[in-house]
Amino acid sequence: MSKVATINLKGNEYATVPTRLKQFREDNPRSSVITKPAFQENGSVVFTATIIKDKADEHSAEATGHSYGEINSEKAFEKLETIATGRALALLGYLNN
Repeated sequence: MSKVATINLKGNEYATVPTRLKQFREDNPRSSVITKPAFQENGSVVFTATIIKDKADEHSAEATGHSYGEINSEKAFEKLETIATGRALALLGYLNN
């Protein structure tokens, strides 16, 4: 795995989820990234992101990330999906810093 580009966020170096996902896809061309929202009765949503490093290998590393929140602002749905994906990437070693 290569070192991913970072940005300075509040004095700390941070690798954004899109940057980490791009690097992950380059490192693992046979990977799979699946995200699923589950809408709750109270209007909130739980996002689940499941990432498999190599979908052709039954023993491949796999990680799942979750996020939970309300859809009460612009882009909230997309942000929750990104958070879940970032958490799954971190479990596979693609950390945010």
